[in-house]
Amino acid sequence: MKITVLSIMTAALVLLNAGLGLFLSDGGSPRFVENIYGEAVELFGDGIYKNNSTFTATIRKGSDLVMIFAAIGLLITTLKRNSQKKTLHGILHGGLIVSIFYYAATLAFETVYNQLFLLYIIMFSVAFFALLFTFIDLSKRVYPASKDGHYKKTAIFTMMSGCTVLVWLMDIIPGALTGTPPDFVSIYTTSPTIIIDIGLIFPTCIIAGIMLWQKKNMGYVLSPIMLIFLTVIAMIVIGQTAVQMAYGVNVPMYQLIGYVGSFVVFGIIAAIVSIRFIKNVLIKSEA
Repeated sequence: MKITVLSIMTAALVLLNAGLGLFLSDGGSPRFVENIYGEAVELFGDGIYKNNSTFTATIRKGSDLVMIFAAIGLLITTLKRNSQKKTLHGILHGGLIVSIFYYAATLAFETVYNQLFLLYIIMFSVAFFALLFTFIDLSKRVYPASKDGHYKKTAIFTMMSGCTVLVWLMDIIPGALTGTPPDFVSIYTTSPTIIIDIGLIFPTCIIAGIMLWQKKNMGYVLSPIMLIFLTVIAMIVIGQTAVQMAYGVNVPMYQLIGYVGSFVVFGIIAAIVSIRFIKNVLIKSEA
């Protein structure tokens, strides 16, 4: 019951925050400011993200667009968690909750202060506890049809997928060597998204892959959830890039290939691998 309530609250908060972020406008226009490094940075100037750089604001709007659909998906999987295909909907529900928690964290920590700040905090908190109780529940009721099978390919792919976030090192390492802040710093002090990606997502995928390789129960839960999460991230990246192009933001070719390309390719493969894994390994346990 508490998972259902928390999940519905999470979905409602996503729809509210994402809807306002995507559609609210106050008629403002872009303006330029100087950051602490003496560089001119264009601010978006309109709506909820008006005080964010144009580059970041369009990324946020792209995320909002995709997360509206993720929230609808969360509502559907929440209502079907106890249906005949409870394992499939349970794992999909877990992957969507992880994705929404990630979205809530980036909004709360990376968005320049605006009138939705308190709503960001509430969404972050509710999504965290929904995630916590979901994992506790799945760890008790999801298990493989048999541990005699070999799932090393899925384990290896889970670990490889986690390594996609290391593309951020293309900006971080040169900046560390030259003492020049990477482009993503802009008007900000750091990048919480990159911190979460490298500090949490990367090791979680490695741990999930290792646990699956070792045929530990949590590996059968965590691996498909992380693969679904990476699939959602791929969709978010596509949405972000589409919105940036719609607003005329210049996205360098190396970012399109290195960042967008790697996330999308691995995301598509992750979707296929996760669904096959759930169908062939987990759902059979219900038979």
